[in-house]
Amino acid sequence: MANVVEGLVAVVMKSKFGDDMRVKLEDGDWYSASPDMARKIDRGATVKLKVERKGKNVWIQAVKELEAAPADSKGSSGGGNRGSGRSYTPDPAREASIHYQSSRKDAIAVLTVLVENGLVSLGTKKAEKEAVFLAKLDILTAQFHEDIGTLGAVTRVGEQADESEEFDADEEFTDEPDGDDFEDDGDDDF
Repeated sequence: MANVVEGLVAVVMKSKFGDDMRVKLEDGDWYSASPDMARKIDRGATVKLKVERKGKNVWIQAVKELEAAPADSKGSSGGGNRGSGRSYTPDPAREASIHYQSSRKDAIAVLTVLVENGLVSLGTKKAEKEAVFLAKLDILTAQFHEDIGTLGAVTRVGEQADESEEFDADEEFTDEPDGDDFEDDGDDDF
């Protein structure tokens, strides 16, 4: 005999005993459902369920959504309905914030290494050191942040690929080994 229950969906999860799904309403009652039936149920939605007892479990036979789940509930991890066709909507402000945070973190790491190895002079007075450090940190952060959007580091390295500047013109360079290691047997065939 089928019964009808209403409630707010608190949990939608895979059963640990088989391929079926488990649905818990906020009142604390648990129901079993097929994966197809569970796809119709979102955590946070208010639903009306037609249920029927089969053995020890109460199975969901039909679902009617009375009120949709709030937007923040649908995408939450640990519940809800996975693979229901909901799409990702980009948030440019959030992405820019993440890029900035990453740039700042990288700038701090690089500047720390530079200071620890004496490659950056911060000045002599304590207040001067702080001001110079923060100014250099801001500059590096801005450069790293710009590099994310423009692939600046990749472009700069590509532009500097000319290897002719890597060698000092005054340095003596020969292809011949030192005289001590080279024995001439008179035969030019190698």
